[in-house]
Amino acid sequence: MKICSKKDIKVITAVMTGVMLLGGCSKTQPKKNETPVKNDPQLKTEIDLNEVKNTSYDEDLMNEEYRRYCFDLMNQSLGDNGGDGNIMISPASIMMALDMVAAGSKNESLKQLTDLFAENQDPLIQQAFASALMDRINDSSEIEFSCANAVWSNRTLLGDTVNMDYVDYIQKTFGAEYTQTEFDNNTVNDINNWVDENTQHMIDKAIDTLGDDAVMVLVNAIAFDAKWEEPYDSDHIKDGDFRSANSGTQKATFLNESTAYYYETEKATGFIKNYKGGEYAFLMILPTDESINANDFLKNFTADDYEAFINSRTSEYDVYTKMPEFKYDYEFMVNDTLKNLGVEDVFDPEKADLSGIAGQPGDLYVSKVIHKTHIEVDSNGTKAAAVTSVTLNCAGAEPVTREFRQVICDRPFAYAIVDLETMAPVFIGTVNEI
Repeated sequence: MKICSKKDIKVITAVMTGVMLLGGCSKTQPKKNETPVKNDPQLKTEIDLNEVKNTSYDEDLMNEEYRRYCFDLMNQSLGDNGGDGNIMISPASIMMALDMVAAGSKNESLKQLTDLFAENQDPLIQQAFASALMDRINDSSEIEFSCANAVWSNRTLLGDTVNMDYVDYIQKTFGAEYTQTEFDNNTVNDINNWVDENTQHMIDKAIDTLGDDAVMVLVNAIAFDAKWEEPYDSDHIKDGDFRSANSGTQKATFLNESTAYYYETEKATGFIKNYKGGEYAFLMILPTDESINANDFLKNFTADDYEAFINSRTSEYDVYTKMPEFKYDYEFMVNDTLKNLGVEDVFDPEKADLSGIAGQPGDLYVSKVIHKTHIEVDSNGTKAAAVTSVTLNCAGAEPVTREFRQVICDRPFAYAIVDLETMAPVFIGTVNEI
């Protein structure tokens, strides 16, 4: 990956528990009070942003495409980031961040970003779907679930060169706050304070520094705080042993109960537990192979496997469940994962076209995409957050007697926080150790 010099202009973006950094560079160092990118009166986006609000789509198809994207992303992430530690990503966070980039992308850059989420679909449809997902998150009832966006623009370096139609679009469609300011240490603090507040203090920092060459910071933050619809009472909370992925035994607090629904395929068994409001739930996915760690399992658990799993749901058994309380943070760089999924041009200074944001084709390209997440699961419910950051450089979601089933999660397992209407994951993760 090419690293820009002091002459480079960077734009930093954070999403949910993910931060998106955008940057650019000029061929010559701008003089004092001189913007490095010339104002183009013809500057415009490839897609008609005004038409997004009027765009309809096949909801079943787009939800299926989103689920496919979720597991393509997770499979590839695990392939690029092996090991037996706990991991969690928020596909929703990464999508929101990159869709803000896509709105200002053109040509092959726009197609590759759109195909990542919804292959061969019109970019307008993907933008409309992302906007609807954000609205659904923010309209959730009886749980605290929020998706927020903000943009900081460097007045000194960018001046009036930013496409204001693009800014107006992300303000209206993604609810982004837009601030023009001179970048300094106070700006770093402002951004991190915003992230801390909008992730309910689960992620306190998106960036460490901006530097003299930073031009824009786009931040998307998602926070999830939900109580169980039926909390675990004290009689069902017991200490026990968890067999970690490295063959060790760890002490853990287990949550035990009987539940109504059971999932089983050749690859996994599982159960689902609703959060208050009945819109979202925690989906447990326990590998049938007891010798495998959860990362190796999920790396080969495809979108088709997930479709088979969620369609295996049955209520014909009494189901005893047991899972540990857990809490952890996770962070990884998404560049290689996205490239391996076909998003290549935006990382190439010779091919990237983000001229719907600012400048000309080839002026801006993505240099870094970083994703951060946090999760806590206990007897009361679940808290989770995510941030995605994208850096751009400039180049030049009466009983009869019945059989008995059980899902004992005292060994590595996978899970997802899902939208009950679509079964689309908002978060996906693994637990290999407590």
